[in-house]
Amino acid sequence: MTNPAPHDLRAALTSFAEWRIQHLTGDEKGDAQVFCDRLFQALGHDGVLEAGAVLEARIKKEDNKGTAFADLMWKPRVLIEMKKAGTDLSRHYRQAFQYWMRAVPDRPRYVILCNFDEFWVYDFDNQLDVPVDVVSLNDLAARSDALSFMLPIEQPPVFGNDLVAVTRGAAAAVASVFRSVHARGIDRLTAQRFVLQSVVAMFSEDVGLLPGKFFTRALEDAKNGTEAYDLLGALFTAMDTPGVTPGGRYAGTPYFNGGLFAVVAPIELTAEEHEKMRSAAVTDWSAVRPEIFGTLFETSMDTGERHAYGSHFTSQADMAKIILPTIVTPWQDRIQAASTIGELEQILLDMSTYRVFDPACGSGNFLYVAYREMRRLEAEVILLIRDRRRSTDLAAQGALSLVTPDHFLGMDINPFAVEVAKVTMMLAKKLAADELDEGQSVLPLDNLDRTIRAGDALFDPLAGSSRHRREPSIPGPPEDDRRARRRLLPSTRGEVSERRRSVGLRDLLVPADAPSTTGRRTGWPGSHSGCAGRQLPQGLPGLHHRPRRGHLRRRVIAAVVRGRRRVCLNRELGQGSQPRA
Repeated sequence: MTNPAPHDLRAALTSFAEWRIQHLTGDEKGDAQVFCDRLFQALGHDGVLEAGAVLEARIKKEDNKGTAFADLMWKPRVLIEMKKAGTDLSRHYRQAFQYWMRAVPDRPRYVILCNFDEFWVYDFDNQLDVPVDVVSLNDLAARSDALSFMLPIEQPPVFGNDLVAVTRGAAAAVASVFRSVHARGIDRLTAQRFVLQSVVAMFSEDVGLLPGKFFTRALEDAKNGTEAYDLLGALFTAMDTPGVTPGGRYAGTPYFNGGLFAVVAPIELTAEEHEKMRSAAVTDWSAVRPEIFGTLFETSMDTGERHAYGSHFTSQADMAKIILPTIVTPWQDRIQAASTIGELEQILLDMSTYRVFDPACGSGNFLYVAYREMRRLEAEVILLIRDRRRSTDLAAQGALSLVTPDHFLGMDINPFAVEVAKVTMMLAKKLAADELDEGQSVLPLDNLDRTIRAGDALFDPLAGSSRHRREPSIPGPPEDDRRARRRLLPSTRGEVSERRRSVGLRDLLVPADAPSTTGRRTGWPGSHSGCAGRQLPQGLPGLHHRPRRGHLRRRVIAAVVRGRRRVCLNRELGQGSQPRA
């Protein structure tokens, strides 16, 4: 079978759109299969079954607990999930991802969410949180390239919202400036800080946080690197000045805080570096995804350093495969089981005390995906409460988000990774507010110095209770002698193991989602024996705890570094004793 000629394809898709409007009401159960069959015919197939696709394809649910049904599965090309006409497809993204994740072997490359009038096309391997294209039924004939992977002979699609390509280009331009600056003798940390400050300024311009295109104009007005040094230095200083800059070139610049601009580190650029940074500034940074920070982190390290630390960028799709079943699904089950407004409000309250910790956070992508999913869950609960309120005045009231970036804790052995992770989470708040149409102010940015910090989560002191003062602390592996670290591991491993036997798992791991009923706080993560009621000096901010009564089960999630692999531990805490004050 051959592909239809371009004019024939356009005519067939136009007829298909007219047929849908005339004959289908958009009922998910009654019209979905015939809609899909006619779409396949318009694309040049004899029909759905003739092309080898399966209708109502069975998909095993998590832990084999039942079976779900995808409307159409055509491996390895596409999975289609239909919703009734008028449905907000953004609310079904998570369902589509879960179907795609379990559609193994030969998982389809693309996923389409469709409500009979719009096609939302996802490429989860490359772009997780937003579709790579959205095509309306009326535009389908003119935008058929977006579905060219469904033709009888598959063709490369052309997407209109490929943010990955934009991100790669922006990261390449900025990383090139960093490598050039560092190669001519500028200290690595100084170069890294300048690059991060520049990226935040460019992003802030395009999402409306920084007025007047101040960063781009500074680069355009500067005739050379010396002038750029002065202009950018003054801008970064204004961004770290409390209040709103009252006058001068940067009048109206708000206070950014966040810790990033506490040390202003402008660099006198060469002519070539100046031009590269100027080219990077004209990119639409509102379309750049947080993955850019992972790319910058990797490219700021040489090959030997990446190998020594085991640093490797992990895609958001791989992270979501951990986050959805361990974080999202338990909350979803609880939301679905809630039958009253009171129960939903209690869920919101519990979300406000929920914490996620990544002890090998790298550039913060794991924390970013977890934060984004928790914000979506919170918004879902708020909408359910609003829908169930009888009073229209109460239903119209807005709700302030209680899930904030400082609830997502991180640690990494690389100091620059920590700074990158902070920036990722600072900007995550703005991205989430825009996605959920909240319109709330995100400035000044959160200062995350106390929740994301440098250290080795396996050996650094995490708690200071009287029963275990300090864990053995070992610095990062030297680039020239990583064997030194291996020689230290046997004795420390035995010491840590011995402490775990004497103290117990429940004393070492604090239930992150347990709300406080006593007003006390523990260390992070601390022993319940001897540390309750005070803030530990060497730990991060404490987590709430409550006395264990009867059979308390709490899920503790941690990503632990073993060699160069990230492993997710998912343990259930069983019955325990009352914590001692």
